Amino acid sequence: MRAVWLSLGALTTIVALLGSTAALWEGFASTRMPEDTRQRSIPFSERKIKITSSRGDVHVSIVPGQAGEVFIRRSVRWTRERPTVTEDWDARTSTLRLDVACPESGRPEGPRCMADYLLSVPPETDIDAGTDRGTLSVSHVFGDVRLTSVSGRVRVNDLAGSLWARVGTGDIDAEGLNADSTDAEVGAGDVNLSFVSPPSDVRAMVRTSGDVSVYVNGGSYDLAVAARNSTLDIDKDPRSPRKITAEAPDGHVTLCCH
Repeated sequence: MRAVWLSLGALTTIVALLGSTAALWEGFASTRMPEDTRQRSIPFSERKIKITSSRGDVHVSIVPGQAGEVFIRRSVRWTRERPTVTEDWDARTSTLRLDVACPESGRPEGPRCMADYLLSVPPETDIDAGTDRGTLSVSHVFGDVRLTSVSGRVRVNDLAGSLWARVGTGDIDAEGLNADSTDAEVGAGDVNLSFVSPPSDVRAMVRTSGDVSVYVNGGSYDLAVAARNSTLDIDKDPRSPRKITAEAPDGHVTLCCH
């Protein structure tokens, strides 16, 4: 059953990724842009993988795949000249570096380019992924997940392990969480968390502007809330072993139950 669930979940994620990518590029250019799509697999038997992207618009989606390998599907698009793509794998540290650079991209009227990556990893793999800008998503995995983005959106769906996420400017949207521990923080943007099982420790934080929403199953929680406005529709009990900390100094905090 778990194999079926993983296959269906991965297929749903791929369809959603293709749809979101199409929306991102609609209106991007009036003519059809060149596109280069390639794929390859890397032997992989470690417990943890690290993925970094520090240059260019790189959108990364991570889904469960086969044991013993990391499967990489890359699609690059551009408006003028073919961009320079860096795709380096360090087997010693299990680190995959993904960068894309447009020629003359420093000019105001300069070209645009973007790389979409679909990465399939063994389901129990712990994931540490970071991007400079672009969407970063992880779905249907069982390992612990650590995500960072300077500017972009972080999306998580159906996660069994713990979640730690940081975004400078952008939103964190996570649903279907089975995570016992979740720590999500943005500088400016929204944090939206939805759990399918009662978590033990949740920290949801907005540093400047934005809102926080946390949805949990029934039960009581030790609550620590700081916000301009708040809506609390779950039982508060300072003695509860389950704790939720939520802050939005210039926004709204919503804590509710399913």
